[in-house]
Amino acid sequence: MNKPRIARVLLALCSVVNVVWAADAPTPAEFAWRGQLLLPPGASLVRAELPVEALLRMQSSAGHDLRVFNADGAVVPYALLRPADLERSAPAVQTRAYPAYPLFATTAGTAAARGAVEVHVSADGAGPGSAWVRWGAAGTKAGASLPAGAAPLQAALFDTRAEQHTLSALRLKAELPRNALVHLRLESSANLQDWQTVPVKGPLFRFDGADAPNSTMLELQQPLDVKGRYLRLGWAGQDGVQVSALTGQVATPHTQPPRVRAALPAGAPDGNSLVWTLPFATPLMALHLQAGQDNTLVPVRISGRSDAAQPWRALASAVVYRLDTVGQGSSNSALTLPATSVRALRVEASNGQPLPAGGLQATVEFAPLQLALLASGTGPFTLAVGRANTASAAVEATVLGAVSPAKLAELPAAAVQQLRADSPDAPQLWAAKLLPSGVSLRTAALWLVLVAGVLVLAAVAYGLLRQITGSK
Repeated sequence: MNKPRIARVLLALCSVVNVVWAADAPTPAEFAWRGQLLLPPGASLVRAELPVEALLRMQSSAGHDLRVFNADGAVVPYALLRPADLERSAPAVQTRAYPAYPLFATTAGTAAARGAVEVHVSADGAGPGSAWVRWGAAGTKAGASLPAGAAPLQAALFDTRAEQHTLSALRLKAELPRNALVHLRLESSANLQDWQTVPVKGPLFRFDGADAPNSTMLELQQPLDVKGRYLRLGWAGQDGVQVSALTGQVATPHTQPPRVRAALPAGAPDGNSLVWTLPFATPLMALHLQAGQDNTLVPVRISGRSDAAQPWRALASAVVYRLDTVGQGSSNSALTLPATSVRALRVEASNGQPLPAGGLQATVEFAPLQLALLASGTGPFTLAVGRANTASAAVEATVLGAVSPAKLAELPAAAVQQLRADSPDAPQLWAAKLLPSGVSLRTAALWLVLVAGVLVLAAVAYGLLRQITGSK
């Protein structure tokens, strides 16, 4: 191989390197989802929230594959705003433990025990009546140390009058019957005579098994001020329940922004389980499993993994139930998950019984993701999401206008109008998907060029060696 030919080959390799380096700069067409940002008139520093369609195509759990382009194809400065930036809520704290006072009734004509106080009660479907409580019997089991002729009630009383905080949930110290749902009724009173019902979320339960689901947290539908008030828990018609104390979960002063929900297609049967393949890397905050048929009650294990070659990793356990014909009907709520990014979910029954015949409908919940951007250059501006192995281009929130994240959350909002939403398996993404995680197209191409250059130099060395040995 002569010198001019070698020089031409090396120049060609250098040209390929330059082309590859330039080609790796992403363009809007390479992203699976694209939308146009509609800015408020006269605004240049704005914020926008990613719609659920964009979150369902994100290929980076940290939002690296997000860009904002101007009309010239240049990336404009932007910063990601997560819920922690938008809400500065106080950390959740708990109250002290409040002991349970058992309630009991006496037979007709029998005087109540000495030191007992009368409490007015009313049962569902019945008129008002009376019960008794002994303040010295806090934390004892119902029926313990009661006078002769006294019958324990399926209820407990708590004196929370000194509590200064507003509560969002009650964590109970209780014995529960196994493998059953325990529905509790919560009421509040200032005088032990007039009671107001406090709406609560979901039942309590404790299932058998080392990893079986259990729940002793009674969530309130609305924050409850208990200062100067008593609380009463009742579980009429449910045997085996013993409540000895409760601890209040203090309500935070700020509400968190609502999560973004998206229904998944039907899961694929896999033995005695259902598997969902997820075409996105957006972290899951919650999973809502809904039974397709009435009279369903089954504890389940939820697992996830990021790659088909990895073993399944346990995420949580829960109880899926649907009881349309029992009382006013009830069903399980969404299960909060530790924020995690997985590419597949598996749900299987945890007690060996089959999954419900009607199947399960899965709905995932994401934390809302917003961005703040400086509209530099000419519009229109395109928001693009969904490109595998893409490095982050976001800047720190304080760089934009040198203001705090809390101020960025007050910026005027830009609307997002969807322009195109490709399938997550769009042809332009296949090459990136075949690469190892964290390896960009540019890196792979440069390695190929480097290998080609080494082969060319090896061929040159071999040719020179043959010339030397041939001249001897």
